[in-house]
Amino acid sequence: MKTICHFLPMRVGGAAQNAPRPLRRRMAVARHGKRTGFVASVVAVLLAPTLLVHAVEPWTLERAIGCALTNSPDARIAQKRIAAARAGIEQANAALWPHLQFQSSYTRTDSPMMVFGSVLNQRAFSPSLDFNDVPDMDNLNVRGALIQPLYAGGGIRAGRDAARAGAEAAKAGAEAVRNELAFEVARAFHTVLKTREFVRAAEAGVRSFENNLLIASNRVAAGTALRTDVLDMQVRLAQAREDLVRARNANALSERLLRTLVGIEGDDTEFAVAETAPAGFAPEDDDFSRRPELIAVAEQERAAEAQVRGAKSGYRPRVGAFGSLDYDRGWRTGGDGKSYTAGVMMQWDLWEGNRTRGRVSEAQANLDAVREEKRKLRLAIGFEVEQARLQLKEASERLAVTEAAVAQAQESVDLTRSRFEQGLMTSAQLIDAETALIAARVRRAEAEADRRIAIAALRKALGRPQLDSSF
Repeated sequence: MKTICHFLPMRVGGAAQNAPRPLRRRMAVARHGKRTGFVASVVAVLLAPTLLVHAVEPWTLERAIGCALTNSPDARIAQKRIAAARAGIEQANAALWPHLQFQSSYTRTDSPMMVFGSVLNQRAFSPSLDFNDVPDMDNLNVRGALIQPLYAGGGIRAGRDAARAGAEAAKAGAEAVRNELAFEVARAFHTVLKTREFVRAAEAGVRSFENNLLIASNRVAAGTALRTDVLDMQVRLAQAREDLVRARNANALSERLLRTLVGIEGDDTEFAVAETAPAGFAPEDDDFSRRPELIAVAEQERAAEAQVRGAKSGYRPRVGAFGSLDYDRGWRTGGDGKSYTAGVMMQWDLWEGNRTRGRVSEAQANLDAVREEKRKLRLAIGFEVEQARLQLKEASERLAVTEAAVAQAQESVDLTRSRFEQGLMTSAQLIDAETALIAARVRRAEAEADRRIAIAALRKALGRPQLDSSF
């Protein structure tokens, strides 16, 4: 049941009706304001769940990777390549099936050979036909032809093997794109968190220098400090605010990169990145045999081997069966007739100007190139794994050092500020302590993000998913 609420004006009796007009006007405005406030409250209550849904749906790392793997142009391009490879399999399989054709033609001629053949096909031969002076003759031919390959020297099978290997290579290539895309999203996500920490460190620096400027101003007013202390704090505060602008710009650029990787177009879509990311772990082994690129190049090697076999099939004969049904009709003779043809044909190219030898040489060279590409890829992946290991070790050691440095820098700032308030420290010393604290916080945020990125790079190098779930 649908309920409709109407807000009706209420009549005011008694003293209200007898009140002066200005007073009645103010009372009416008050009543209208109450009704408007009530309506606004109802609308706010109704819209609150919707606004809450939008507010509690930040872009987590899982969501960003999942969206990128389905919405990114790179992922969609890879899927189209798989579709193209599957279409290639259909084309290769078509060589095994019979080739059925329908043909139709209409001719008119006075060529003795063609006239004689048309008369016979139309079953309209007459002994009175003068072959030295034949009349022009027309003929309508309708034909259905069937061609079935029986043996192609192994070329058909080789073509099918190459097409299947090409499809598997396309699938592995798509998986390689997904692996690379997931890593790029993870790196961009951690970069957003890193630049966000840069912003917080810069904001903390601005607040600290604003507080220090206030302390310096109070000391100058009390006659316990020089005007230069205030000027030094003002200069350093301006630098801190400039650093904050840079940090916010870096954060905005990193979020824009993440939006691009996810595949979000336009600026009208809300994009709030979560505050945290799941902690990934570094695999202990260095087995990179599951890298999709290695699987793809192995399938490319299979395809190249099949293409060599297909090229060598040109040295062998080809055998096929054929058959046709014909219907001929002529309007000049008024006759028509049916006929059929069936047979087996063998073809063998004994000399074709070294074309087959050239095709074999080309296919063999392509196979050798793929094998070298495979060896090059294994070397590159091995280096990539070792590089990721070293970067992870470096980032872990930096993180341990910077965490201790932040604690030490914070303690130094607290002591220096306290002594500065007592007039026992100069403004330059306080500025140096604050600067050291900001730098330590930035280095810690950078080391933490670099460690997470190094873990993501190692998982990508080993062909492991970025998260312990599949998309």
